[in-house]
Amino acid sequence: MHIAIDAVWLGDRQGAGLATYTTNLLESLAKVDSRNRYTVYSMRLETGKLSIENDNFTIKEVPDLLSFLPFWYSWTFWYYTGFSAQLSLDKPDLFLSTHPALPLYHPYPRVVIIYDLTPVVLKGAHRADFRFKFGKEVSHAARRANKIIAISQSTKKDLINLLGAKPEKISVVYPGYDDDIFKPSPDPHKVETALRKYGIVSSYIIYVGILEPKKNILRLVEAFASLKRDGKIVHKLVIAGKRAWGDEKVFQAVRRNGLEGEVIFTGYVPQEELPLLMSGADVFVFPSLHEGFGIPPLEAMACGAPVITSNASSLPEVVGDAGILVDPYNVDEIAEAIYKVVSDGKLREQMRRKGLERAKLFSWKKAAQQTLQILEDTYSSRHIHTKA
Repeated sequence: MHIAIDAVWLGDRQGAGLATYTTNLLESLAKVDSRNRYTVYSMRLETGKLSIENDNFTIKEVPDLLSFLPFWYSWTFWYYTGFSAQLSLDKPDLFLSTHPALPLYHPYPRVVIIYDLTPVVLKGAHRADFRFKFGKEVSHAARRANKIIAISQSTKKDLINLLGAKPEKISVVYPGYDDDIFKPSPDPHKVETALRKYGIVSSYIIYVGILEPKKNILRLVEAFASLKRDGKIVHKLVIAGKRAWGDEKVFQAVRRNGLEGEVIFTGYVPQEELPLLMSGADVFVFPSLHEGFGIPPLEAMACGAPVITSNASSLPEVVGDAGILVDPYNVDEIAEAIYKVVSDGKLREQMRRKGLERAKLFSWKKAAQQTLQILEDTYSSRHIHTKA
């Protein structure tokens, strides 16, 4: 079977977690499948971004016809013009889209991965133009795909309730994490060196992720500010991640609460350094309002960090009973959970043990095997139906 894969996220430098998802899924597919043939399409792919050397994988850079414009303008122009012609030439047996859209012309079986419906669920989480584009594309994809892969039961429910997708078309495949990278650091010196690099010289609470509105960092800052005002903690708050649309309110909250010396913004942290920062934290807090899955809490558990996260959307599926779940809209509840963890060493140790065990339930190998089975079943089902 010849499988064509739209891997747009590999070229989008703002893709963050979605680029990580795509990279790990494709590299894991290459490890579990040597018999099918793959053509992977991307644009502005950085050298070394995708580590696949299998002969059955071909990486194609699609024409960047509008290279003078931001990435998504160029990709969208190509996707709805030349991509269908390219696929007609390459003649795949099946098409897999790693972002929630499908080309306009698609005579072959189609599988689409849908991470979440955040732009539909949270009205103020994204720019209006992005919400409009996303809504049109995801509705079309959910309607026209032969099979949908959702990355959590929460996303599956949203697809059914908000887009009217047929339950029988949807399979849930949980993402994994890179267990070669995300694990407790056995070397305190390495941890200390990484912390000094980012100006962290005392006990700290950490958040990891892009600085966008849906991550709810503003309420995390307010919870931290209340703990500081009450003199309950001596910790710093470390916010690790790239800046994004709408993040200025977070910086304003830090200034408004007089926390300039208490909150450390690291900016983007290379993946190999994240486990060191996670391993050294007293608690990892991820109060997101809505997630398709939530890989950062999983990675934090794998590093032995106690995790506090939201009781919303998919996040309870990720942490189970290994973490503390809070109402992401309740600042007091977030603050109480943080204080509970940082003030109780026995609780932190218990959460570390539970988190390490919980993380073992998720793996990219398992995700790749399940995805491959869905692709092969979709192709076989369509092929049998065509013959009949």
